[in-house]
Amino acid sequence: MKILAVDIGGTIVKTGLLNSHGERLQLGSFPMNKAYSTVVQRLISHIDKEYPADFSGIAISSTGLVDPITQQIGMGSPLYEGFGKGLVSSLTDYYQKPVVAENDGNCALLAEKWLGRGQEATSFAVIVLGTSVGGGMMINNQLVRGKHFLAGEFGYMLFPETREKDWEIWSIAGATRTVVEQVAMAKEDPDTDGYKVVQWYQQNDPAVSVLVDRFIEKLAVACYNLQYIFDPEIILIGGGISESDFLLPELTKKIKQIAGKIPSTVRLPQVEGCQFGNESNLIGACYNWLQQTEESMGR
Repeated sequence: MKILAVDIGGTIVKTGLLNSHGERLQLGSFPMNKAYSTVVQRLISHIDKEYPADFSGIAISSTGLVDPITQQIGMGSPLYEGFGKGLVSSLTDYYQKPVVAENDGNCALLAEKWLGRGQEATSFAVIVLGTSVGGGMMINNQLVRGKHFLAGEFGYMLFPETREKDWEIWSIAGATRTVVEQVAMAKEDPDTDGYKVVQWYQQNDPAVSVLVDRFIEKLAVACYNLQYIFDPEIILIGGGISESDFLLPELTKKIKQIAGKIPSTVRLPQVEGCQFGNESNLIGACYNWLQQTEESMGR
């Protein structure tokens, strides 16, 4: 069996042909743009051009909230009006095959549960660091969505700010994109990217070290808080920066420093990196498709 997986992100749409074991047989992509109303047709054109027609269905991972019943994406956002209302139904009608959508943070979680470092855990969380902060959570082997599908939207955590406003959400105050923009200003280098930030940090650049340390501190605080919100066995960190040599050791060190100042600390969160990188959402979407289609067929 072959499943066509699609990962809709803010800057790029990734695609892949996977088998029922999660093995990637073919990969592709095309740029995302703000003309959301064109996404459905652009995706269909891409699939028809790049992939054979013998896939069994389409598995979608998407930015934005996804209603598991109606399969509408990004309710209350431009995504919803642009393509989120009709993406699943349009693809279903066009290909006459099962199409299933899920939030990208939840897909990252499902990838780790299926084939990654969450296989042995019954309760765990995934935090994905990138343009914003996303994630997902599982309790007793069940994906937690919440009443309004906001469970695992860790990027909405609040952190105190000291400049223009008292508080800011984590996705703005502490995402990877944020620290890259801050370093670009400090270094007066508009071409700064994540690779440069990592390089400068490893070279102990003082201006960069201060900014990255603040980034790590916010992540440590979030992990500490999550440990006491639902007591996961493990918290897995994903996103490009999670693959750097320094992040996990420095994060573990920072968690211990924070906990050392809190006499009532009972347990430190166990943190590790996600097993899968840029393809995690495709893998998790595939797993979700397999689960949902088997369930609908009563298997």
